[in-house]
Amino acid sequence: MRRSLFIIIGVVLAIVAITAMIFVVRQQRSAPTETSAEQPGQQVEPTAIPMKEVIVARQPIPRGGEFSAESLGRTEYPESSIPPNAIVNEAETIGKIANSEIVQGQIIVYDLLRDKAGGSTGAAAFDIPPGHVMVAFPINKQTSVAYAIQPGDVVDVLMTFSIVDLDPEFQTILPNKFSFLLQDKQTSDTGQETTSVSLSPAIDKGRLNIENELFPGFEFPREDQRPRRVAQLTVQRAKVIKVGTFLEADQQQAQPVAQGEPTPTPVRPDIVSIAVTPQDALVLLWARQSQAYMELALRAAGDEQANHATEAVTLQYMLTRFNIAVPPKLEFGIDKSDGGLSSTTTAPAPQPANQQ
Repeated sequence: MRRSLFIIIGVVLAIVAITAMIFVVRQQRSAPTETSAEQPGQQVEPTAIPMKEVIVARQPIPRGGEFSAESLGRTEYPESSIPPNAIVNEAETIGKIANSEIVQGQIIVYDLLRDKAGGSTGAAAFDIPPGHVMVAFPINKQTSVAYAIQPGDVVDVLMTFSIVDLDPEFQTILPNKFSFLLQDKQTSDTGQETTSVSLSPAIDKGRLNIENELFPGFEFPREDQRPRRVAQLTVQRAKVIKVGTFLEADQQQAQPVAQGEPTPTPVRPDIVSIAVTPQDALVLLWARQSQAYMELALRAAGDEQANHATEAVTLQYMLTRFNIAVPPKLEFGIDKSDGGLSSTTTAPAPQPANQQ
């Protein structure tokens, strides 16, 4: 009896197992595929991903670095992952520099390109020539060549300062002041003598004059020392980056003049940005803090790279070069009060050329 029961149970389990296998096989055959509906019985192939060729960086390119054929290459990327502004032609990068740092393998897009000469727009750092720095130079109508200077021009710096004689130890302008040591002897009621030392009032240091043997003495200057002025062309070939401040340009673009309103009078710039070598930047800093007078001289187009050798100009140079004779000291002069030659008489104003 038990044996028959076991046989029945085994048959039932076998039937269940066979039924399950048949169900699984039918489910797999009826599973939906992209090709089973149209071409039953054929092998299913994976869908192809669309690819597109783009320009990439073969090597890292620093900010401000120039694009070259060696630094760029071509590779294929999935079309869905390519930026819409990606560059597909290397010729579009010729003459351009990197607007930011580019890593190896990065796709080159238009936002990464920048012209070598950015002019007055964009970051000023890209307009500075290699090996130079940009410094600010204060200007007015005289020192800016009557506001003729424009971005891209090349200028030289004219400089004048005055030399004075100093005391080597005190580092003060001569002449010095000095006082005499005065001795004062006093006798007390008991007959004892005491000596005290004091200083005379400070006077300017003079020089001993013994031309008059009977009454020798000291003579003193009647005025302060006259500085000796010297002029020279100093910093050369400075490139003008911008006239005026960068902030003023941003404000003018942000606040346009409304239609119908009068155009405001333009404000004359009082500063200019120039690119110079690091050593020349120190020269300008020293001169400005030493209160030297400086002017800009505008170079002619085509003469930007010339190196001008000049000679310092002093009073002696002016007398020698232009053959200026120093007037002798005479015992007579011109009487300006006679013959209408008074000092208040002025020459008539010149008439315009088109008037008779």
